[in-house]
Amino acid sequence: MSTRGWQTIVALALCAAAAFAAVVLPSRAAAAPIEPTLTLVELQTLLDAGPVTGYFKTVDQGDHIATVPMTVLSIAGGAGPDGALILFEADMTDPLMQRIGTIAAGMSGSPLFVDDGGTDKLIGALSYGDWFTLGGLALATPIEYMSAVDARYSSRLAPRTTTPQKITLPEPVSAADGATVRNIVVAHSKQEAEKARAAGATVFAPLAQVQIGGLPKGSRAYAALSKALAKRHTVLNTAGTGAHGWDPNFTTELKGGAALAAMYTRGDLWAGGIGTVTYVNDTRLVAFGHPFDWIGPTSLYLCNAQIDGIWPSSLSAYKLGTPGMVRGSLTQDRGSAVAGTIGAAPAEVPVTSQATLDSSTATSETWVTQRWADDDWYGSEFIGAAASVAAYKVSDRVSLPGSAETTTKVVVTDGTTQYTIERTNLWDDPEDVLWLSAMEAVDIIGTINYDPHGVASAHIVSVDTDVTLSETRRSATIVDVSVPGGLRIGDNTVVVSFRPFGQTTPVTLETTLTLPAGTLLEGELCVAPANGSESPLQPGDSGLSASSTPLTLAEIVDKLNALPSNNEIAISFTPSWYEGEEEEAITAIASTDYVVRGSAVKSTPGLRVFARPAKVYRYGRTVISGRFFGADETADETVRIYRRTLGQPKFVLVATVPVMSIDGMGFFSYRTPRLRGPAVFRAEWDGNDMTLAAKASVLVGLRRR
Repeated sequence: MSTRGWQTIVALALCAAAAFAAVVLPSRAAAAPIEPTLTLVELQTLLDAGPVTGYFKTVDQGDHIATVPMTVLSIAGGAGPDGALILFEADMTDPLMQRIGTIAAGMSGSPLFVDDGGTDKLIGALSYGDWFTLGGLALATPIEYMSAVDARYSSRLAPRTTTPQKITLPEPVSAADGATVRNIVVAHSKQEAEKARAAGATVFAPLAQVQIGGLPKGSRAYAALSKALAKRHTVLNTAGTGAHGWDPNFTTELKGGAALAAMYTRGDLWAGGIGTVTYVNDTRLVAFGHPFDWIGPTSLYLCNAQIDGIWPSSLSAYKLGTPGMVRGSLTQDRGSAVAGTIGAAPAEVPVTSQATLDSSTATSETWVTQRWADDDWYGSEFIGAAASVAAYKVSDRVSLPGSAETTTKVVVTDGTTQYTIERTNLWDDPEDVLWLSAMEAVDIIGTINYDPHGVASAHIVSVDTDVTLSETRRSATIVDVSVPGGLRIGDNTVVVSFRPFGQTTPVTLETTLTLPAGTLLEGELCVAPANGSESPLQPGDSGLSASSTPLTLAEIVDKLNALPSNNEIAISFTPSWYEGEEEEAITAIASTDYVVRGSAVKSTPGLRVFARPAKVYRYGRTVISGRFFGADETADETVRIYRRTLGQPKFVLVATVPVMSIDGMGFFSYRTPRLRGPAVFRAEWDGNDMTLAAKASVLVGLRRR
């Protein structure tokens, strides 16, 4: 196709874009830039006439806004989320570009100006950079798309695509380094860019960068939050990690080219992204030139950002910066820009924590925007990370093998009534209990925010945790359970044996299990962690979120408050008539000094005792025999036989007899001495590893002559 033919097609496309822009461009003066602007159609006209030069503005250090010369190379139709993007190249002879080597992450939103007849006009904002090469190539989002976000909230009428866009330029263009650019791939994240890179194509991705501050980089809390943020197709800049970094007192004028921080949280834990302001009109602000989370309506802290410098890199340079003063709210997150208002900060949720280790105590205070605290996917991630900060502070390390006692208090509301969830718990971990100390908050928030039936809408009001850390391990494994004398109706003493970490000798705990009248005494006795898990609860393990029955917020709160702790055990007896026929379990809960793992299960032996004959003449003899389940053929099993003559208060041991084991069934018998009168004989078996102890009695009567 001839150049003229292609230009005709481009002109038609740009006319369509202009008609589209006329529909969506701002109808309010406050939504438009105050600077003179050029539309895509007007920019194409300049390009047709010859080279188009200009500059972009971005902070290089502190709040100093640098001016970097650049040249517009082409318009890439259909490359962006909302349409065309502008391909340009920064002047690599500029001192700043010479030093950093390439376009840097954090420059997103930097306003681009070109000379139109002696007047500098705003054409768009730097938004996408080449991740894989040195040089000044980049893409910019047209200003009409960005101002449309502020006016109409979305500058698109058709569904946008999130797959990498492959564009062939109308004519090849030459970069300053001699490279020819013809094929462009525009991805929406660095990960997509890496996958989409093909031979001969120049790959661009958004220049957003997300940072986390307040947590050590090597910690499990940092790893969990960074993994969650990576799912939002963002690039994580690890340079922001550490215990400090936020400067809430740093402030500077918000204007085109100024650094901007879009933050999910503020305080001791801060997480968000740094970019650049494109333009400000009164209290309205537009930035980035690309989406941040791309969720439409949003709520982020609009903050100043202090740039410490720009880190050069042959792969991807990036700005080193920290958030500053909260200046307002970002309320829109669309394909071509983020937008918000300078003034009131967003609604927020306080997350406070106190942690003690030995004689030292540390505190932390973080605020999460209400929208993200209430998010069913990310609310628990942000709040869990915030709740762990004090533990990392006081320990001054990335991990701590040991244990933690926690008290977690979460206040929620349905808009009418406030509810409080308050729980105490014990945690133990061989690698890192610091992160586990926040797990209660993670689980509560995850459960509250997940509302699959739409009947338990809630807002988080506040979160507070109090943690006592120790390097002493406090875990134990259940090794045995027994009931001295066997189960009976009424109160039963149950003895549970544990083997604590670091000890070879088990310790025991006695508790009571009450069996009501009429309970069948054949069945199975089980002791296990009361939370139903072989290990401490992990996020979402409350089980309430998976309920098929809709629960109100009040019901969810009650169930959360009633959940067992990691140091509680459940002793349950399940009566059964025969295999497959079970009744409802009878359960008792007991507290221990350990995070409990493992379980022990024993069945009742079903001991039966008979006397043949059941009646004897005076000075006659009988045979006491019996059978039970669970006999161990490899052991020397015995049964004790006791006798109590009628009228006497106590049973007396009269014999210990061997047990014959056949296929797990035990048989025994005992021939009595001559009896002078009626007597009760009782057989007692101590049980074994699989079966509980048991006892059973039989009456031998006196036959008249």
